[in-house]
This record gives sequence, C-alpha cells and structure tokens, in this order.
Amino acid sequence: MMKNNIAFIAFMFLFSCQQKENKPNQDQLLKNQIQLWKKELLLNGEVGNPCQENIDKWSIENPERFYGLPKDSIKIKSFDANQDKTNDILLYFPAGDCCSCTIGINEASDYLKLIYSNGNEFLSNDNLREKIASKIEGEYYVQTNTDVERAIFSITNFDTEISGTYKLWTLEDPDCCASVEGSFKYNPFTFKIEITHQNVK
Repeated sequence: MMKNNIAFIAFMFLFSCQQKENKPNQDQLLKNQIQLWKKELLLNGEVGNPCQENIDKWSIENPERFYGLPKDSIKIKSFDANQDKTNDILLYFPAGDCCSCTIGINEASDYLKLIYSNGNEFLSNDNLREKIASKIEGEYYVQTNTDVERAIFSITNFDTEISGTYKLWTLEDPDCCASVEGSFKYNPFTFKIEITHQNVK
C-alpha cells in the first residue's frame, strides 16, 4: 500500500509539470495508473475482461459480470478543474454498446475515475458513476415532480465540470425505452449538477 501511495504521488507531481522534457515520464506514469484502475475494476467484479465473440465462453470466464473492459484505449481528459495550477485527470470508458458482453444488457453509464490534487495530497474519486446518475435522478425529480426508475449517462467533456448526455426512465417507461433525454454538467468539487431534459421523440 505504501509503495502504491508513493507511486501515485510521484505520478501526480510529474503530471503537473509542464516541461517538455518530463513528458515521457508523465506518459509512462499515466499508463501505470490506467493499468492499476483496470486491475481494480476487474478484481472488484465491476467488469470482466474485454468481450469475446463467444458470449457463453466469456460469461463462464467472467462470472457475475455484464460488461468488459474496452478493447481500445481508456479515454483521458485533463483540466485544472479545482483551479490550483495542477491538472486534474478524468479517466473514462463507455459501457453499453462498447463493452456489453451479455445479451440484452447494452445500456449503462460510463465508467470513470477522477484523479485530483488537494493541497499537498493527491486523491482519486471512484464513486462518480453512481453519484452522477443519482444526482441526475434527483434533479429531474426536483424539476418535474416525477418519480424516476433510473438514469444512465455518457461523458462528453471535462473542464470546470464533467459534462455529458443522459437517458432517464420514469416509473411508467418500459425497460426497453427511456422517455427522457438531456444533458448535464456536474461539478465534482461542489457536488452541484445542472441538467436539461426533453421527451424522447
């Protein structure tokens, strides 16, 4: 654990440096953090290995999983979101059509992880997937007084806020089809969210 913490601090320190000669080290340390996140997702049972054409074989090799790691690269966006002159990093990849390995399970929120600076410390937020979906559901209820079954979202950008699009099911909607869609902006440091919404045409 101590070794992991030291490596993590070194990673964030070097990533915040803007000098060109440090870029190879930054790239390697970022790759290490991505590999660590993939390992955590696998060992925690949140996803399985990348999907295979043989769904039955994949299900046997990855029990109790519905989604797999992406076959292509994890997406990365960086921005000084908390305005402390150190870039924060958002790692994410879609579930849904990209990584659904089980028939009938093809819609879900993106997986994401925020790595950010806090004074002399460097921390990570691994709970954003559940937090953003919950905030979307809560804000939609506040605006419309309509009970919500669930919401799923996709990331489109990261600057001062995490932004994206979402689909939302009310209690009246069939499982196949969300009746509401919209966009959101979520601030991971103030925990405030803004949403737009409209009925699906």
